[in-house]
Amino acid sequence: MGTAVLTTASEALDGLDAALDRLTEAGVEPDGALDAVDLVRGLEAVGRRVVALQLQVADRIERRGLHRVDGHASVKVFLRHNARLSDVEAGRRCQAVRCLRDLPAVREAVASGRVGMCQLGVIARAHANKRVRAQLCDQDQNLAVLAAHLGFEAFQRKVLEWVRVNDEEGTCDANQANHEKRTASMVQNEIDLSWELRGQFGALQGARIRAVYDHFIATERALDWEQARAIHGDQACEADLARNDDKRRADAMAHIYELAAAGHAAETGQQLTTDLVIDQTTFERELTRLAGGHPLSRPLDLSLDSASGRYRCHTEQGFPVEATEAVAAALVGQLRRVVLDARSVAIDLGRRVRLFTGAAQVAATIAHTHCYWPGCHVRVDHCQIDHLQPWSSGGRTSPGNGAPACGRHNRYKEAGFTARRDEQGRIHTYRPDGTEIT
Repeated sequence: MGTAVLTTASEALDGLDAALDRLTEAGVEPDGALDAVDLVRGLEAVGRRVVALQLQVADRIERRGLHRVDGHASVKVFLRHNARLSDVEAGRRCQAVRCLRDLPAVREAVASGRVGMCQLGVIARAHANKRVRAQLCDQDQNLAVLAAHLGFEAFQRKVLEWVRVNDEEGTCDANQANHEKRTASMVQNEIDLSWELRGQFGALQGARIRAVYDHFIATERALDWEQARAIHGDQACEADLARNDDKRRADAMAHIYELAAAGHAAETGQQLTTDLVIDQTTFERELTRLAGGHPLSRPLDLSLDSASGRYRCHTEQGFPVEATEAVAAALVGQLRRVVLDARSVAIDLGRRVRLFTGAAQVAATIAHTHCYWPGCHVRVDHCQIDHLQPWSSGGRTSPGNGAPACGRHNRYKEAGFTARRDEQGRIHTYRPDGTEIT
């Protein structure tokens, strides 16, 4: 009997394949708007019925344990391998299979093509929540009707609201967990120097941030429309706007940070400045280029001896910046430039000053991106600036005798460790017995 069923199914698949061939040959060019609607809905219904059959097959495989014959640990692994699915899609189908076993009305609506995988995915995720599963099964008929008649967003919103009401404790716990996991970071692509902003927030904090962000996006959009109307008058249209949505969102985010920096300066009197580290040769080359000249080529090699006079164009924290853009920004005052000589020396304040502060601190910091200790990756903005040759031993408060060290390694000097800078600007660190740490 099993063989007969398989043969029938095989024959039916052949018939379906032949029908699809006939449809392909006939073409799916709509005769008009109404025909386009019929084609979209008709093809969607057929596709949904095929998906329903895929889920039925997965259900039978799991119930009979057929996935174990070839050594697959689960139906998910079986589907992932044999259907060439992603891990996410295979898991999504298995979740849907388990859901449909408990919801016969939804199962029938899916099989008939009235409900698609988008709606089924929402139901399946709610069904996976053990705290509301029993109540959800009581809503089987309502779910089937709503999923077939509401638009996706309205249906999803209604189901999610139902889950939140019926799982208040879980929703609260999840939101608290999200708040505890809140994070934000900016990551630079080391190849093209672009930046990506990433973040995760709890519900209330995220909603507040989104409200502020949306306001600034709207402000940027209004500015674009104002400029477009100034040029094209009342005939201005969307195509006349200077920026697309992506650029406006990025500029809105940058504007928020700029206003935050201005507010900080007004409140504390401390101006937040971006220090740009650039070597003298690069700075002069880019000035020549910006003035319309043609700078000579600058050969570089990768030998250890090339450290003297090496290429530099980065922020104080070590983040690389494109040279032409950096010099142009420095000239109009957006950045504070610090031009270094071959030994990264910018200023020398002698022994009149005991501590590295102000310009002396900047100059001592600017030659580095991390703690100078071998193998330490603590960034320079988290380090302390102190003397290589101690002040008490005659060390000068000058960039040549100053370097950033993290709190841990700065204390090592009290245990007999020493450091010095050579003629090429490299710092050498020595153990109390005089041997060098390499």
